[in-house]
Amino acid sequence: MIASLIAYGTALPSRADDTSTAAAEQGPMQEVVVTATRREEDLSKVPLSVTALTQADMDTKGIKDITDVARFTPGVYIDNSGTNNISIRGISSSGGAGTTGIYIDDTPIQMRALAFNPDETLPKSFDIDRIEVLRGPQGTLFGAGSEGGTVRYITEQPSLTKTSIYGRGEVSYTEGGEPSYEAGIAAGGPIVDGTFGARATIWYRRDGGWIDRVDPTAADPQSALVDSNANYGETLLVRLAGIWALNDKWTVTPSIYYQNRELHNVSAYWPVYSNPSQNRFINGDPTGRPVPDKFYLPALKIDGDLGAFHLISNTSFYHRLEQTGYDGTEYNLGFYQTFPSFLPIQFQPGVQFPLIDGNGIHLPADLADYRSPASIDNGQENLTQEIRLVSSDPNAKLIWTTGVFYSENRQHYLEQIHDPMLNAFWLAVAGMPYTDIFTDNNGNPVPYVASFPEDSYFLQTHSKDQQLAGYGEATYSLTDALKATAGVRFSRTEFSFDTYTGGPQLFNAPLSNSGDKKENSFTPKLDLSYQMDPNDLFYATYAKGFRPGGANNPVPQAACAPDFKNFGISESPATYDSDTVNSFEVGAKNNFANRIRIATSVYYVRWNNIQQTVVPPICQISFIANLGSAVAKGADIQAEFQVTNALTAEATAGYTDARYTQDSKFSAAQATPVVSSGDAISGQSGQPNPPFTGSAGLEYRFAAFGHESFARIDYEYEGRGKWLPPEQDPRTLQFDPMNYMLSATNFVSIRAGMIFNALSVEPFIDNLTDTHVVTNYNFSIDPGTGNSRLVRDFTFRPRTYGVTFTWHP
Repeated sequence: MIASLIAYGTALPSRADDTSTAAAEQGPMQEVVVTATRREEDLSKVPLSVTALTQADMDTKGIKDITDVARFTPGVYIDNSGTNNISIRGISSSGGAGTTGIYIDDTPIQMRALAFNPDETLPKSFDIDRIEVLRGPQGTLFGAGSEGGTVRYITEQPSLTKTSIYGRGEVSYTEGGEPSYEAGIAAGGPIVDGTFGARATIWYRRDGGWIDRVDPTAADPQSALVDSNANYGETLLVRLAGIWALNDKWTVTPSIYYQNRELHNVSAYWPVYSNPSQNRFINGDPTGRPVPDKFYLPALKIDGDLGAFHLISNTSFYHRLEQTGYDGTEYNLGFYQTFPSFLPIQFQPGVQFPLIDGNGIHLPADLADYRSPASIDNGQENLTQEIRLVSSDPNAKLIWTTGVFYSENRQHYLEQIHDPMLNAFWLAVAGMPYTDIFTDNNGNPVPYVASFPEDSYFLQTHSKDQQLAGYGEATYSLTDALKATAGVRFSRTEFSFDTYTGGPQLFNAPLSNSGDKKENSFTPKLDLSYQMDPNDLFYATYAKGFRPGGANNPVPQAACAPDFKNFGISESPATYDSDTVNSFEVGAKNNFANRIRIATSVYYVRWNNIQQTVVPPICQISFIANLGSAVAKGADIQAEFQVTNALTAEATAGYTDARYTQDSKFSAAQATPVVSSGDAISGQSGQPNPPFTGSAGLEYRFAAFGHESFARIDYEYEGRGKWLPPEQDPRTLQFDPMNYMLSATNFVSIRAGMIFNALSVEPFIDNLTDTHVVTNYNFSIDPGTGNSRLVRDFTFRPRTYGVTFTWHP
């Protein structure tokens, strides 16, 4: 298709002509208006490292959400194993409050890691005005949690004067899988001209599955199909917004945003059953794991023109419910088969040992139907109120922004291992009722808890984060070219929680705990920028970021006692403290004759008292601790080249070196550290950030059969890690020999398009080379050696062919 279009076409100028205005309208360095500094400014004049992608950019590149955005953005890494954790410039954490701020318009939506699987939601990129990725700490204007940076989803707003319609549809097919499709439309405009306007959006997408689920206890598991193409997903997005001009000074904008994403099963596969080279991916988890995730966000924005300054008020309530989890059957089998090593029991004759290993699950015939699914319910209820004042004259010698911010974020977490066959299991395996096996230190049976009648383990936590902050930032023009910016934010944060845990696997009566942690934070910012001429900006910035502390849930003593002994502690820490980052950055934004536009930055970030999840290698029941200090240093670059009027090239590159700078131990007597100096920082993925990332794109525009057309190719690269994280470093207590460094990844996509008036028809191929490199993995908990672990891998969706239709009259 692409070749034929080029063969029968003639070159056209790019979507931008060769004037400076038009040339700034396209590409990754486009001259869009952004609000990265909480005021409207041209992107090329903002002294920050920012990537801004408009809806048109995302459509052209086939971007559906932040996982795609990251491929085109230097210094950003996304965990694709389900947590959706975002790391910017190597600042990523597996525990505690988030390190990356995530905003929908003016509402923060990131979550705190209360325990296992703190999955961030994935807002979809339909009817989005732009996505802004701000690299570096944004603590002054965006508050606690924006240590590595901030991701902002800016929705399309209703208009009092202009009518606009946007539609998008798509159909595609994945090799070895099934079709995907989507359809959506958004429309808005004045209802009463100049007085009241509205915008409505509705969009639906179904992502076809490509991983089959089989019964691992069957005689021939690979042929025992349970659910074909089980990892399909569906997303529904609805948004309504209105704008009411009370008079020529005040407007009120109410809105509600709703998204419901239903993943039928996780996208992990068992390599022992699969053949990726033939696009045959098989998951043998005994139970399916659907992941429903829905949220709604009503908001009320008030904007008033008070002459010398504007007042903007945002009131919002973010409500989210998500269910995730892990395969409890696989966890239990790995855990239970270790019992003979520390309990006076023996497996019955005829019971195969191990029950689970690298070749699969091995259950006695009378236990073939044993299932113990695990679920994790995450809930968020975030109330946010912000009032800010912004100076009106952007050309004044002094421009400023100041405001107050209040939030109350409530989260609930419920983890359950549903184990109704627990007694039948132990009668068959050991000839003993479960109450003879699960006993406390005094030999008393530990039965099911009445309120969780069939759970062998449960953990219920409720938490509340409160933040009250005042902030201000001012920029003063020392000369026409030289500007100095100073900002500060003072925050009062309070975290409180209560937790309740129990079940036979606790080997104890139910435990409850509660507590709180109050802290103050002071996050300054200093910036000096020099606009040498209209095309060249240079800047230097210091900024501080802050993340509040918190508390740990009780960790089962029986399961983790060997790990605690190795750590030199009797139990997990009850609380953990806040951490901070101090960032130093120099950068430049340059435009050479509107043919080459480049944005570069070099940074050095010191991260102190880091909150990180400790994963004991034996029990693998994690807790959070402060693990010393680290330094993240590196550089990023974004460039666009107008090679000819018809041909444009884009490129990004990022280098990140994020490592601990000292050993960290729980006690002075501990011989082996939990973290060693020189270890790479790892986030929710358990993997270090790739040290090198890069992308390149070519787009050629031409006329074919009398219609404006284009063809483009995009390539993205993530390098192999250079430094071992603690989980892979044999010098640490977190070392697990099953962990390994992921390989580099290469991903290629091509897309072409032809425009018929307001309709653009764009065939595409994603994952052109059909790469199946492993992008993450996990495994069962049995600490044996050799082939003792059951491994589950993640990879890219196989090669996918499709056509996108966009309508923008």
